Amino acid sequence: MITLKKIRSLKPRVQLRKAADVFHEANIEEADEEYLKSVLDIIISSDLVDAAAGEKLCSYFQKGRGVGYEDIYYNVLAILGDSPSDWDKRNEEGEVDWSKRLVLQHSLFLDHLRSPYNVGAIFRNAEAFSVDEIILAPGTASPEHPRAERTSRGTVEAISWREGEIDSISDDSVVFALETGGVDIREFKFPENGVCIIGSEETGITKEARERAEAGGGIVTIPQFGAKGSINVASATAILLYKWIESLKK
Repeated sequence: MITLKKIRSLKPRVQLRKAADVFHEANIEEADEEYLKSVLDIIISSDLVDAAAGEKLCSYFQKGRGVGYEDIYYNVLAILGDSPSDWDKRNEEGEVDWSKRLVLQHSLFLDHLRSPYNVGAIFRNAEAFSVDEIILAPGTASPEHPRAERTSRGTVEAISWREGEIDSISDDSVVFALETGGVDIREFKFPENGVCIIGSEETGITKEARERAEAGGGIVTIPQFGAKGSINVASATAILLYKWIESLKK
């Protein structure tokens, strides 16, 4: 485990994150109780932890290994406004290490998506599925909108993005679109590299975007089997991005 000296040398937020991790690890593998007491002292003496929260953490410590240590872990993360994403790849400072992600020459063009929630969710999907760049048509919600930032879970930092019209995409790029009335996604021939157009939640892709896609890589459609005629645009994008990566294995 991390040494007390190292924990004390860290910046306040990183210090609390690392201290919380100690209790998470101690719940899995036994640790020296005196060491854990010292880590707890570091937590409750932090300027980020008020007296009421400190008392609560001490009561959890008395419960010991198991639910007590996990309660400390989750409560400290709550104080930080963080989430327990133990599967995230983090650097020594406890921050997500975006350099660990696989990046392919796959881009998205968001064609007048007005919902900040959907834009943020698409950024999160794009980070997970290796997207290199996202282009936002005028009228698309900004990824810097507070709701988009919250939904993106910080992934706006990971992906290059810019605003631009459909004609700002290089003529050398293979452009295709996710839209109804196209080729079944199970049969669609994905390009190795290219740009996928994602249309508005209400009206789909614009005439100009459709023409560009039809002249390029084509239209891909996700078949559905329910009574509703469509699914959420962010959910559809996640399916599309996964199938695009999967197609590279063939």
